[in-house]
Amino acid sequence: MFRGSAVIKRLTLLGLFLFTAFFCLVLDSEAATIRISSPKVQLKAAPGETYAGEITAENPTEEEVKVRIYLEDWVYAAGGTGQKNFSPMGTTPLSAAKWITFSPAEDAIKPFGRTIVHYTIQVPQDAKGTHYAVLFFETIIGSAKDEEGVNVMVAGRIGSLFYVEVKGLAERKGEIKSVELKPSTGNKPLEIVTTFHNMGNTDITLGGNFLIMDKPGKVVGRGDVDKVYTFPGTTESSTTQWVGRLPKGVYSVLLTYDLGEGKSLVEERPLRIE
Repeated sequence: MFRGSAVIKRLTLLGLFLFTAFFCLVLDSEAATIRISSPKVQLKAAPGETYAGEITAENPTEEEVKVRIYLEDWVYAAGGTGQKNFSPMGTTPLSAAKWITFSPAEDAIKPFGRTIVHYTIQVPQDAKGTHYAVLFFETIIGSAKDEEGVNVMVAGRIGSLFYVEVKGLAERKGEIKSVELKPSTGNKPLEIVTTFHNMGNTDITLGGNFLIMDKPGKVVGRGDVDKVYTFPGTTESSTTQWVGRLPKGVYSVLLTYDLGEGKSLVEERPLRIE
């Protein structure tokens, strides 16, 4: 399916429009809307273990929708914002794509119908850490002529992200490389710039909270630390803003960073307001 000489451009949506139990990709007014039941699959499996599951894809429209289903790799893009980069399966160091088999690889979903994709994950005996893949559901949503007159087919795709943690062998650790406090000036809020290095073998979404205390130890401000998304071996930064105002004086900022699964890091920094 999707054969021919036309160039194909893909529109990828992940992690958006989670208003219901299903993940929706809204196409143009004359094209289909596809939705899948599991935008994210997170599981723990022991070395050598086999895990089986399924993802339901629905067609809530009056027209038949042809779907192509395939695996790719994914990693967090640089910047720590949680944006993702995709690449062919098996091309990244922590790929789980070759562990996964699934069926069917394509289907025609009848109006108001559904298809169920069955998948199996076989974890290798020597696996450690967490490994990643994405199962894409792709449809052709339209066509247009490019500047050279070539017919360009536009493909929309949605994906189910896989996080496969090897049970008992995932290390969740890291270090705060730096914490920079930028006092508020004029209309600019106080900024807390955190740089975090992921030293483990699993992804870590670093969050947390902070307290601002005056010299006697009274809490005069608090807030949440903006999240930063990291893969093993990466170093990323996040900037947290606090819009409160403090009178001149010397303060202390106590930061508690959450690494997930009950692990945390605590940092304290002085803050002087001139």
